[in-house]
Amino acid sequence: MIEVNLHPEGSKRRRRRLAGMPSWLKSAGSGDGRDPWLIAAVATTALVLLVVGWLWMSQRGERGELDDRLVEAVEDSTRLTDLRALSDSLIARETQIRERLDLLQGLDDGRFVWPHLLDEVSRALPDYAWLTSIRQASAPPDLQVQLDGMAANPLAITAYVRRLQESPYVGDVRILGSQEQNLGGFSAHSFKLIVGYAEPPDSMVTAVPVAPEGT
Repeated sequence: MIEVNLHPEGSKRRRRRLAGMPSWLKSAGSGDGRDPWLIAAVATTALVLLVVGWLWMSQRGERGELDDRLVEAVEDSTRLTDLRALSDSLIARETQIRERLDLLQGLDDGRFVWPHLLDEVSRALPDYAWLTSIRQASAPPDLQVQLDGMAANPLAITAYVRRLQESPYVGDVRILGSQEQNLGGFSAHSFKLIVGYAEPPDSMVTAVPVAPEGT
């Protein structure tokens, strides 16, 4: 049903209401029929949505970057842990090897003490003199041996003592005693000596290290 307002004051009331409205609202409302409040609300909502979307995307990108960094940090930590374990193992092995090398070096340092001393004792023995026994008087590192022997005359004993004193491997020579004896119809002199070992000068020793330097 269509109703028509035929009362002449109806249009006047409407004009009076419009006359009381602001000019910008009258022009906006009476133009093309678009509501400015609605436009502002839509624009604000769109702006808020854009800002929220941008923030969400930004935080998502930062979250992804942080996740990548976390994964990388965990991998680095695992790798460093493995390297630390390997380093500790190598250090322990190096310590064991060095201890064994030190033991071998210690054994090697004293390995030729007896051969050198016995070689000097034999080399210095003069003609017409011989040894009847060699026994240890004191243990290394202050090694001393007692020499019992016979000589045709006292001069041979004196020569033997002098030659021993000239040896770089002999540090001390002491005469414990000498006695004349009759051996099958001829005279001989028995003697007892204490001979100590001495380290030779470095210039006489050619040493090769067990392990290369710097290991």
